[in-house]
Amino acid sequence: MNDEYLGPYNYKFAHAVSIFVMQALLVSLAWALLFQLNEYIFSDITVSKLVCWVFLPAFIRMLAVMIFDWAGVFGLVLGAYITRDLTVANGLTPLMLALISGIGPYLSMKFCQKSFHLPESFDGLRPQQLFIFALAGSVMNTGLNHFYYQISGLEYSLYNTFIPMMVGDFFGTLLMLYLAALIIRTLRYYFQTKSDFNE
Repeated sequence: MNDEYLGPYNYKFAHAVSIFVMQALLVSLAWALLFQLNEYIFSDITVSKLVCWVFLPAFIRMLAVMIFDWAGVFGLVLGAYITRDLTVANGLTPLMLALISGIGPYLSMKFCQKSFHLPESFDGLRPQQLFIFALAGSVMNTGLNHFYYQISGLEYSLYNTFIPMMVGDFFGTLLMLYLAALIIRTLRYYFQTKSDFNE
């Protein structure tokens, strides 16, 4: 390959990497902010630092992988690791739980799109499909966490940890998905009405 072609290729690669990093950082920031908001709003029904009966950050998981794909996965891992439980003595556990937080929703999204023929864009989802995404995401995340705790030999409580985790992920995701869908439809209606009025 001639030297004259190296410049444009290097620029495209650097540009793609910078976009990837910015998207990942945006996702991690959104996760951290929603995590803090969840702690503030639902402190009375919080089971532990990472488990709550309504867990709003779970919404970021599905949204991030649908919009940003692998950049969303990396952003989720980073965000989950930043907000990790510092009281956990096992140094590997926070990293593994962060990886699950990123990889789980990606696998869940691919499963839903292939098994239920759901659209690849969030904008095209119907209410019933939002329900499926929320349920699949909560089951996948809880299942992977349960699997990790089983093989690692860590102590845990099925009723005090994983049931609240699945319920919290489901309701947190469903609540925010419906809210986001409502906002998108409202904005689309507003701009469409405004456009028709101007014509």
